[in-house]
Amino acid sequence: MTHTATEAAGQTDVPQARALAADTITLVRRWLTEASKVPVDASAEQLAGVLKDPNGLDFTVGFVDGVVRPEDLTVAARNLAALAPKVPAFLPWYMRSAVRLGGTMAPVLPQVVIPIARRVLREMVGHLIVDATDAKLGPAIAKIRKDGIKLNVNLLGEAVLGEHEASRRLAGTHTLLARPDVDYVSIKVSSTVAPHSAWAFDEAVEHVVEKLTPLFAKAASFPKAKFINLDMEEYKDLDMTIAVFTRILDKPEFKNLEAGIVLQAYLPDALSAMIRLQDWAAERRANGGAAIKVRVVKGANLPMEHVESSLHDWPLATWHTKQDSDTNYKRVINYSLHPDRINNVRIGVAGHNLFDIAFAWLLAKQRGIADTAQQSIEFEMLLGMAQGQAEAVKKDVGSLLLYTPVVHPAEFDVAIAYLIRRLEEGASQDNFMSAVFELSENEVLFEREQRRFLASLDTLDDEVPRPTGSRTVASRRSPCRMTPSRTPRTPTRRCPPTAPGAAPSWTVSRPPRWATPRSPPPPSVTPTPSTPSSPPPSRRARPGVP
Repeated sequence: MTHTATEAAGQTDVPQARALAADTITLVRRWLTEASKVPVDASAEQLAGVLKDPNGLDFTVGFVDGVVRPEDLTVAARNLAALAPKVPAFLPWYMRSAVRLGGTMAPVLPQVVIPIARRVLREMVGHLIVDATDAKLGPAIAKIRKDGIKLNVNLLGEAVLGEHEASRRLAGTHTLLARPDVDYVSIKVSSTVAPHSAWAFDEAVEHVVEKLTPLFAKAASFPKAKFINLDMEEYKDLDMTIAVFTRILDKPEFKNLEAGIVLQAYLPDALSAMIRLQDWAAERRANGGAAIKVRVVKGANLPMEHVESSLHDWPLATWHTKQDSDTNYKRVINYSLHPDRINNVRIGVAGHNLFDIAFAWLLAKQRGIADTAQQSIEFEMLLGMAQGQAEAVKKDVGSLLLYTPVVHPAEFDVAIAYLIRRLEEGASQDNFMSAVFELSENEVLFEREQRRFLASLDTLDDEVPRPTGSRTVASRRSPCRMTPSRTPRTPTRRCPPTAPGAAPSWTVSRPPRWATPRSPPPPSVTPTPSTPSSPPPSRRARPGVP
């Protein structure tokens, strides 16, 4: 089904949503007051202090990359010696002294100093990541889970480059799902199979469906079915993840199984993807099937998307500004939290921005869909982040779902990417998390975040943004600059019409049959140096997408 902007997002009461601004700010202030009364975890306080230091992020990232990751202890020791003079001033004197002493002694006794240094870091970030060993995981889950707290467990790992690692990661998720204390897991399509050819979309979808179907069957086999959430990071996986998700749940044996998928609001494609899922879920419900859930996040893969765009001279897949991303987040929430839609697609409001959380909660109450018993809307946060604020929010909304990353100690280095992302979020001045520990006492920071919220709310509308491929009409890299390639790897593109309001027109050559995950490619063909490489089909609009 195709939609005009009015048809797709109509009756979303944008003026009424904007009218919630004052109540949202009042609710945030109340939550901050309540949160300030909750004791702060010592490790979280130390980590927050490090990130407030001007050298904190550089030191911490350097420590993680230079001291934790190297397998050679001598290399790690040399790096620690270089980092020691940059130790953040916020740390207690005894920790600063220990780091400097460790830097001096590490080159001499690396086998003694480096394991100690690594253990200190693990303790500092231990509130963010859970030990996946049987002896530690059970007690950790029991401690975290309490009244109104549920866990979304995600097994961390390195980027999957081959079938062996993919099979190992999938087996690990099977093991987690089989535990009696785990009833909700997340897994990425990109963690399920080895990298696939972008030109073999249908074949790759079939391959992933084949791999994931047993996991969904296991979830459905329990007396009370367990929940699987399909996660994603890179824009190139968006269409594939949706296709895999709907293909699996279209199987007759999963008609009554509820499952979830994530959408990233920093993609202009997010609302059109939500509309596609809403249409599909409405038909599923009309046929007697279960609802689905969509977890709405801002998105956390921005640096990699910039790299992809720069390397290939492709249009940037994300919005260009933080405010545009914030507005799009509200646009998706505003469309989704509607009485006619919420029975088809439950919504997970994920993130730590208190203004966005308060806005979504008040919007749900305004529209009569905030009944906690129905769980039409769930609020989701990260394990160990801003725990006082999480507790204050939980008192109002009734429950929280905590995204809970787990990793085996021997593979702690695979958690590096996750940790770096959390650290960068905490240090970036563009991110709400940079102010999260000071909002209640620093009025300047509160005003900054309030202005950002109001600015994003002021630009809220009923429009359905064009997906990234269609957006190239107005992008800095117009597709008219492309010289159509005659190679089998590059699709033929013609320039979109330039008449005002005209929709772009694409002609894509059919990919050759050799382009499948299971067959070797022919000798590589390099595009003409004078023209940028053409993006694969996953970076352009698909037929039927508004």
